[in-house]
Amino acid sequence: MIKVKFTKGWAHVFKNSGLESFDDFFNYSTGRVINKNKKRDVVEMTLTVDGEQKEFFMKRFYKPHFKDTLFTLRNFGSFCTQAQLEYKNANLLLQNNIGTYYPACFGKNTCLFLEKASFLVTEKIRGQVLTDYVNNNFEKISDSQKTKLMTALGKFIRKIHDANFSMPDLYLWHIFITNPPAETDDYDFAIIDLHRMSLNATKAEKIKNLGAFDFSMSEKYFSESLRQALLDAYTEGTKINKETLRAKIKKRSNVLKNRRRRPDY
Repeated sequence: MIKVKFTKGWAHVFKNSGLESFDDFFNYSTGRVINKNKKRDVVEMTLTVDGEQKEFFMKRFYKPHFKDTLFTLRNFGSFCTQAQLEYKNANLLLQNNIGTYYPACFGKNTCLFLEKASFLVTEKIRGQVLTDYVNNNFEKISDSQKTKLMTALGKFIRKIHDANFSMPDLYLWHIFITNPPAETDDYDFAIIDLHRMSLNATKAEKIKNLGAFDFSMSEKYFSESLRQALLDAYTEGTKINKETLRAKIKKRSNVLKNRRRRPDY
């Protein structure tokens, strides 16, 4: 089965750019490839929308591993493609007022329930990836503003977990600041890379999420007091034992440090 599904209001935009069928999207070669491996690539697209240039990202999937197909069954109770998985996950986050990219359309090419290929197109997030924000601003902003950032992040992660979503790839480089604030404003965030997001998160999965985030925080920028500010905000209004949780987070963070090298910011 070959199918393309557009989010309401987007079909005419892509049609005006010559993008209508599955092959139109999958064979699209005008954009800039910014990430590629054997199973998927990511293409940066610039299209004309209502007379103005607008940027999108298209992620194309090629014959995913069967375990990835089984993962969609676990998540949604039925098989779906990798692109449809991310499309559904993004919409679930948005329905829960959790910032992420806005999906414009997805397409799939399947045989029975097995995916042959799929694609997802999303609007480019207006904001700055958190690692860039930290690199560019942490030497300039006050300690109180750093604490404010960590408090906002703790609340953001808590909101994800209160909705019972698990984010195994909860790293700094997967979070965007969508409104870098003045001293008196609040931070807003958007999270990306949703292909491993799962529903009905367990306590163990949530701890692993927090451990991944702790692993991604470089000691160069994040002191123990800033990490504590995040934990304080995350546990606010709950009966969670902070010391016990902190020990479990550190244990998971250390496991990741032993397995992989943290990317430089």
